[in-house]
Amino acid sequence: SWGWSLKEIEAALEANNVGGTAAERGKLAAELLGVLRDAMQKAMASAPDILFVAAAGNDDNDVEFDQSIPGSLDLPNLMMVGAVDQAGRRTSFTASGRRVRVFANGFEVESDVPGGQKMKMSGTSMASPNALNLVGKLLAVRPELTPAQVVSLIERGADTVDGQEGLKLLNPKRTLELLGME
Repeated sequence: SWGWSLKEIEAALEANNVGGTAAERGKLAAELLGVLRDAMQKAMASAPDILFVAAAGNDDNDVEFDQSIPGSLDLPNLMMVGAVDQAGRRTSFTASGRRVRVFANGFEVESDVPGGQKMKMSGTSMASPNALNLVGKLLAVRPELTPAQVVSLIERGADTVDGQEGLKLLNPKRTLELLGME
């Protein structure tokens, strides 16, 4: 439930008066994003038996085009999750793109906050735990599944939504039924 984009790094540099001119800041931000991207790519690739489930982000962008990290990484053991509302429609904020593998409810999700209070929160950080919950259930039933097999099951079990091209809506019941057929 974290991420960085070129735009965010540039904004942080500017806010802290680092990097000189706008062009110099842009160049520095690109270098820093490259270091982060390369390190994350190497770290995640070095752990092929671990499935990383990540929030796609809340910038209404294409994670690959905007070079967001981890969203633009192309790894078989990384599953990006976008957010839909209660009707199964993309939220106005969710990031998307071909690397966003599945979508789950991320709108006004009742959440615990410090102090024991509950409040409704929205974001892909609210959606990704739904996918992670399903991952846990699949691995509890079949711990020998590889990350690629888990992602495949989740994608095949997902529902399509009319008028929402490319959206695969998490369907835990159907996914678990598919597991029983294999």
